[in-house]
Amino acid sequence: MPSTLTGLIIFVLLLVPGFVFQRRRARDRPAAEETALQEALTILFTGLLLDGLGLAAVSGLWALIPGSAVDLSKLVLGPSAYLAAHPARLLGWSAAVLGIAVVVGYLAAGRRVQALVRRTTRRTASTEPHASAWWLLFEEHPASVPVHVGCYLTDGGYLSGRLHSYSRVGKESGDRELTLRDEITYREPGEDSAARVLNNVGAVSISARSIQFLTVTYLAPPPETPAQEPEKADS
Repeated sequence: MPSTLTGLIIFVLLLVPGFVFQRRRARDRPAAEETALQEALTILFTGLLLDGLGLAAVSGLWALIPGSAVDLSKLVLGPSAYLAAHPARLLGWSAAVLGIAVVVGYLAAGRRVQALVRRTTRRTASTEPHASAWWLLFEEHPASVPVHVGCYLTDGGYLSGRLHSYSRVGKESGDRELTLRDEITYREPGEDSAARVLNNVGAVSISARSIQFLTVTYLAPPPETPAQEPEKADS
């Protein structure tokens, strides 16, 4: 561990990209029950990797801007003296490395990038060790594919709509919830008629405790609207 305040600040800043990556990744993945040591090591190694990528990117910029490079050998051998001699240069490039590492970490942890990684490595959502049952169903296809969910409730009712959000907790529990949006349809318990659309209702929340079982339909992505060519003026 760093023995000075400056070293401690630098050490913490080096971990920021790893922390950002893990927090962003946790938004879309089932939460794993990790110990404090496992979580700390994940942040440490991920942060160092992202910092290395940021340093590599900045090193490429040094070649494009003559006289702006940081002498890493002098920095390692005498950090205090080098910082005193080139404070603006060192702080500016350090901020650039940190900024690049944070941005790369945030983007790499996004759903679309993770879905691309799964497709490239031929992995599926079912390979996630901490995934819940409905996470597997909802994440089996890329995020661009809309998901329609039908919930058969424990009281005999039925509720359906387009998936809006759901709990990422990996542990199967009745305390989890999911939300539906767009056109919400509902059939009351004991009714034999088709489910009816709930007027003036844009979204609904359902507790897992109230769901007997659910069905998932993967809808076709909305077609892209072709760009219209500008009309030619009459000559």
